[in-house]
Amino acid sequence: MLLMALHRPACRPDESGNVMFYIFLGIALFAALSFAVANIMSSGTADPKRETRMLEATDVIQYGDGLKRAVQGMRILNIADAQISFENPHTGISYTHPPLAPQRCTSDNCRVFTSAGGGFTYIKPPANWFDTQGIGDTSFKQWFFPRGVCVEGAGQGGIGCNSDGEDNEELIAVLTWIKRDLCVDINDRLGVTNPGGNPPVAAGNVWMSGNQPFVGTFVEEAVIARGGQTAGCLRGAGVPPSNSYFYYKVLLSR
Repeated sequence: MLLMALHRPACRPDESGNVMFYIFLGIALFAALSFAVANIMSSGTADPKRETRMLEATDVIQYGDGLKRAVQGMRILNIADAQISFENPHTGISYTHPPLAPQRCTSDNCRVFTSAGGGFTYIKPPANWFDTQGIGDTSFKQWFFPRGVCVEGAGQGGIGCNSDGEDNEELIAVLTWIKRDLCVDINDRLGVTNPGGNPPVAAGNVWMSGNQPFVGTFVEEAVIARGGQTAGCLRGAGVPPSNSYFYYKVLLSR
């Protein structure tokens, strides 16, 4: 036995190194597992309603972006600004250009919601996006394309562009009467500040009373004063009313 003990090989350096490697590997794996469990626990306590709203906010933004691409594609094909038509069979508001419109749209190639024109599909917004206080408003639960709206800094129009005598009004899309929390989440997605956790307030009328649609004529009527922001969600302050929230997207800056 003594002879065996005397001839037992000593622990080689590489074996010692292997032991230390496995110890550090075990520590790293344990740390990674702890981090994963913490994330799972955290996600399990998140507000599922807010997660749903964030998905809805993404849907709103992506649809607005799609509308913009459709309109810009039509301009590339030399469809004049005034010719662009939002005619569709799904809304209660008519977008048909009147006979005396200067550049009246009379064929599908100037209609956003036809394959020959913008190639875009009108999709009715889900009812759960909206505040029921909007029932009775002609723009409720639909995409609305108002006339006479200048967005300061979006195109050629600066401060006071709604009364500067210039032809610089934008084509915009609007969702009126959306729920406040959805409005907040839209701004979060867009990187628009919500002061005190509330959507910013519009500077006044965003379009004129009566929900006049764009039907081929640009007129000076109202303004969105947001320092060049081409999309966002605001609280109304006139038209629309102060108890409502609306999303807007500039489709064509002018």
